[in-house]
Amino acid sequence: MAAPRKLWFRLQSLGRRRRLESELDQELALHLDLEAEKNRSAGMSDDEARRSARISLGGVEQTKEGMRDAWGATTLEALRQDVRYGLRSIRQNPAFAAAVVLTLGLGIGANTAIFSVVNGVLLRPLPYGEPERLVAVRQTLTTPPTPSLGFSEKELIDYRAASRTLEDLVEYHTMSFTLLGGREAQRVQTGVVSPGFFDFLGVRPLVGRSFRADDDTHGAEAVLILSHGYWMRRHGGDPAVVGRVFQMNNRPHTVVGVLPPVPQFPNENDVYMPSSACPFRSSDGTRANRGARLLSVYGRLKPGTTIEQARADVASIATRFSADNPGTYPAGSGFTTTAVKLTDEITLRARPTLLVLLGAVGCVLLIACANVANLMLSRMLRRNRELAMRAALGAGRVRLVRQLLTESTLLALLGGVFGLALAAAGLDLLVAFTARFTTRAGEVGIDGAVLGFTLLASVLTGVLFGALPALTARPDLAEVMKQESTRAGGGYGPRRARGLLVVSQVAFSFMLLIAAGLMLRSFWKLQQVDPGFRPENVLTARSWVSGEKPSPCNSLPARALAS
Repeated sequence: MAAPRKLWFRLQSLGRRRRLESELDQELALHLDLEAEKNRSAGMSDDEARRSARISLGGVEQTKEGMRDAWGATTLEALRQDVRYGLRSIRQNPAFAAAVVLTLGLGIGANTAIFSVVNGVLLRPLPYGEPERLVAVRQTLTTPPTPSLGFSEKELIDYRAASRTLEDLVEYHTMSFTLLGGREAQRVQTGVVSPGFFDFLGVRPLVGRSFRADDDTHGAEAVLILSHGYWMRRHGGDPAVVGRVFQMNNRPHTVVGVLPPVPQFPNENDVYMPSSACPFRSSDGTRANRGARLLSVYGRLKPGTTIEQARADVASIATRFSADNPGTYPAGSGFTTTAVKLTDEITLRARPTLLVLLGAVGCVLLIACANVANLMLSRMLRRNRELAMRAALGAGRVRLVRQLLTESTLLALLGGVFGLALAAAGLDLLVAFTARFTTRAGEVGIDGAVLGFTLLASVLTGVLFGALPALTARPDLAEVMKQESTRAGGGYGPRRARGLLVVSQVAFSFMLLIAAGLMLRSFWKLQQVDPGFRPENVLTARSWVSGEKPSPCNSLPARALAS
């Protein structure tokens, strides 16, 4: 524990430097007075007594320096001097500083912007209760290849009864209905869910209540829960909307709650209703048909259960389904069931794209670092005489390298501030782009994690592009004078370093250009794919019919396609 206590003492000394200096002066003065009084008692004159006291102390200033080293004050003072010198050097070379800050700002800004998306979508935990236990259940076929077959009500009932690893199995599907009762008729995207769906997610309504079990009974009053986005857009965030009655599918629907601003899963919806209120889901034909698979199913792992156990469990249930119902599950179709973590399900489409983008902007930052390091090396040729003179006056090589790294880090921090501003300005575009892949796009923003990443990226960037010029600096005055008298260029070390940087820049640039070329080629080929028909002068129209009395034409999802 000695090292942590010592570190804590040094940190405390930062805020009470003046008080410590005053106490040190008083203590040394008292010590000198006592020692001088002792010498006078031994028969020395006053001047001799004080001179002997100072000699026995070993020098007042030397003693003070030793105490400041114990506080860590010497290191802090040296750092302050390095920072002041670096800022002065930046002010004296505004054009160079502007070029470096602009170059680094673009690289750091691109990385900050993409990291903000990666953090909001891939790294941040889901804002649900115990998200590590939530899973999505999928029924699949291999012939024809169908990665997500959907579930019927009969299948869901059987899974609830047979599963030994999953609890709280809930259903979800989405439909589009016309909502009446406001200033105008509205076509609303409607999530049809089990009454315990939001309790399963651990989401409590911001206003009002959630669905109850009696909301899903036959003949129950139809109720709605509004999403937060729809509530803000259409009702201005008015809490009095709870209790209002709207008409949907020729039935009155009462608003009982409003969701908080959390990412909706698996789709963004305007309103939610219990499954019994959906005319298609609750129809006798749908409920009796084991092949009417319009539901998505989600479950919660039982305590102590792993995802592998859940997969084996639901796969065995699917095998029993195939054996008991050969007509519904034909042999050779490859019918099976699996389970995936809900976190992976939400980010499935976004993960590859975001990781590729993160790698691309990382290469851009490396190119920027190599570019700035080249500028620093060129500038170092003009600063060799200055560094050599400082070395001749007593500055050690470590101190000179630290000074150069401090200056490069200051430039990188300024670039980080500029990059953060660029990232914030372009965040809306990134959110709109990310919303095409995942419903977690609304969680993307500049938060503490993003600020920490920007700071870390800036410091590492400063060290990265500043290390090579600092280490190739030649603080030997005689050698510098000899070089200047024999040739105008830099030494072998700087030339080799510049060559390495140029090669690195070219390599990374070629890699990005090849990737961009392949992407453009793929896009061009996609544009040339023959759709198998002539799309010229062909129009499509979409119409919706009432769901009060399902008929053969509207027993499918509530939209029909006509051409």
